[in-house]
Parts: sequence; C-alpha cells; structure tokens
Amino acid sequence: MPLDVPFTLGPFRIDDKGGLSPGTPDRFPSFRLCWQGHWVQARLGTDGQLVLSTSLGRVVSTGRPEEGAATCRSHAFTLLHALPAMMPPGWQALLRPDHSLAAEAHIPLALPTRAEALITELTLFLLRLAPYRDLLAEEAGMEGVTIPAG
Repeated sequence: MPLDVPFTLGPFRIDDKGGLSPGTPDRFPSFRLCWQGHWVQARLGTDGQLVLSTSLGRVVSTGRPEEGAATCRSHAFTLLHALPAMMPPGWQALLRPDHSLAAEAHIPLALPTRAEALITELTLFLLRLAPYRDLLAEEAGMEGVTIPAG
C-alpha cells in the first residue's frame, strides 16, 4: 500500500523522500536525552536551526563553608570568562541565575533534513562537549548537575 505523502508524524512533516521538517510554524519538534547523567535538550526550528543545550555544571555557592571554596569559585569565573572564545562557532556559554552554566549550540540544517543528519549533529555536539565539561570539572571544581539514578 503506497504512503500518502507528505504526511505528519508527531511534530514532523515527512516528504516523499523521507525528509523531515517541522509540522507547523508554532510547533517545533524537540526532545531530551540523557548523556552521562546530564540532560541534553534538542529543538528543531522552522528556520532550519538545530538548537542543542545542556548544563555544564554549577559554580560553587558562596554559602559553602569549605576551605578553598572562594578560590574555586574565583577560578571558575575566570574560566567562564575565557570559555566563549574557546568554543566552536555557533556555540555559546550561558551563566544562569542559579549559577549553573549551560552550553548551547545553534547548528544550521537544510530543511527538509534526514534523521541521520539530526543524529550526526547530536553525536558531534556530545563529542565536542566532553572536553569543556571535563575542563570545568577538573580545573574549576564546578559541581555537576546530574540526573539521579533510578
């Protein structure tokens, strides 16, 4: 039985070649996944931008009484200031009001796109993200923002 194309599948519009586009301008396909205990949010916009974001950790609170916390916090802010210049084009580092740091990447995709292209870009994001997460954990003592097991 032939498919009646194009058709809608969830938030996607599927064309006759299997290409994916957002179903409607007001409904952007998005999903979350867990990678190494951290949430990664993915969203596809009608403009072809794939937006990927995740938390990189949290700057040690000023309320922490441990010895060396102020030095750790100062070092973290120094690294945060330098981080944007180290990141790939289209990436940005965002310091949130709760002192958590997020990485966000805006990746252009030609629409319609293919599922393989989405998975490839997501995988590249995760691979490129690892050194930044490691740097902040090792050098700045940033606390990880992880998902509890279970």
